[in-house]
Amino acid sequence: MRTQTICHGIILATVMVTGISIGIATLPIYAQDLTNAPTSDSIKGSLTSLQNDAIDNTTQWIVSGVFEMNNVNNTATPATLNASFYMMKTDGSSPHKHQIYDFKLVGQPSTIGNSTVYNGTSTVTMRDGPVQNVPTSLTLLDGNAISIWIEPSRVNNHFGNTPIYGTQHLICVEEPEYCK
Repeated sequence: MRTQTICHGIILATVMVTGISIGIATLPIYAQDLTNAPTSDSIKGSLTSLQNDAIDNTTQWIVSGVFEMNNVNNTATPATLNASFYMMKTDGSSPHKHQIYDFKLVGQPSTIGNSTVYNGTSTVTMRDGPVQNVPTSLTLLDGNAISIWIEPSRVNNHFGNTPIYGTQHLICVEEPEYCK
């Protein structure tokens, strides 16, 4: 009886594993449709980040929006950045909007490994109006991600002390049916 139970268990396990393997083998695999062409001089993407509140360092803020960076590969014309994003507490309260624009590159971009860093200044919209000449650092990470560091002291630590992160992809470009 015990041998028969073990045999039934082994057969059942074999059928399950085979079924799982067949199921996995038949899953459709789609080519990834990227937002940005590899040779493009423009990068568009989404900002999706959590920022810690500088006041108590326990409240988190959701950042969600879009950015466009132009003249990325153009040595004759400096890189530019425009970003627009919403910010709200993780409980959904205190929603508000910010923009980053008028990025002015200082020096040349530097590449280390898979990251390219663009240092400069930008204008950041705040509740009391735009703040100009804010030191800003943009880092493109391996062709897939971006970090935007905004000098905390120039914006009253509004975005905390960490960069705003995002992707170099826009789902509404890649999957437009979700954004109709």
